[in-house]
Amino acid sequence: MQNFKDKIALVTGASSGIGEAIAVALAREGATVVLTARDEAKLDDVRRRCVAAGGQAWVHPAEVSDEAQMNALADAVHAKHKALDLLINNAGVVMGGFSWEVETADWRRLHDINVMGVVHGIRAFVPKMIARQQGGHVVNVSSVSGLVGTRGMGTYSASKFAVIGLSESLRMELHRHRIGVSVICPGYVKTPIQGKVKMVGVLGSPEARKRVKREFEKTTLTAEAVAQRTLQAIRRNEFIASIGREAMFVRTLKRWAPGLLERALRG
Repeated sequence: MQNFKDKIALVTGASSGIGEAIAVALAREGATVVLTARDEAKLDDVRRRCVAAGGQAWVHPAEVSDEAQMNALADAVHAKHKALDLLINNAGVVMGGFSWEVETADWRRLHDINVMGVVHGIRAFVPKMIARQQGGHVVNVSSVSGLVGTRGMGTYSASKFAVIGLSESLRMELHRHRIGVSVICPGYVKTPIQGKVKMVGVLGSPEARKRVKREFEKTTLTAEAVAQRTLQAIRRNEFIASIGREAMFVRTLKRWAPGLLERALRG
């Protein structure tokens, strides 16, 4: 897909951060963007930004982990449009903690959002994209933590590795329908998510929280830069887009010197 003008796109997790930036970038290219997240007031603010950027946008709040809400969202979209051109599964949450210290309920909540949220998006929208027979593109947002596991990020990494594996299969399944699939793997990004990271156990200590905060503060990667790279990945039908110095470094080292990478990350 080279041109986004008059395309119909849906972005989950569109109320802030990467999702907001992707939505505005698509609107600037002339797309009509369906914005979904839990916070309707924030979505309205993003809608106004999209309109000011030159596109069209409308809001439908939904919780991606709730299949019924996602199906209701799909019904609303398909009542206006035959099918999506672009599905951006961006919504996600971050959690830190050693694997044995994370409560089972937290494991389930994170995977319900980060993995099943993607599954619900695929199930709700991809069949109509196939039936329309006009191609399209699916973007699933993973992370550098989907490329390599690190200390204290097992819960999050497991969910983001799952997104990459699911996306790889989906890319093969949708190739014959001319629907591309891309996975976005950014490193640390300057977004509001840094203040929402739940840390438990040893990693929930004030000292550990300060270290995480410092890592986010050091990054120069913006949500807007991630959005532009995402549009580039769609245009190129690129499978994995590693974005930011951390992600590109990790992906390269894991391929060519995995032992060195492991030693560097063990701490």
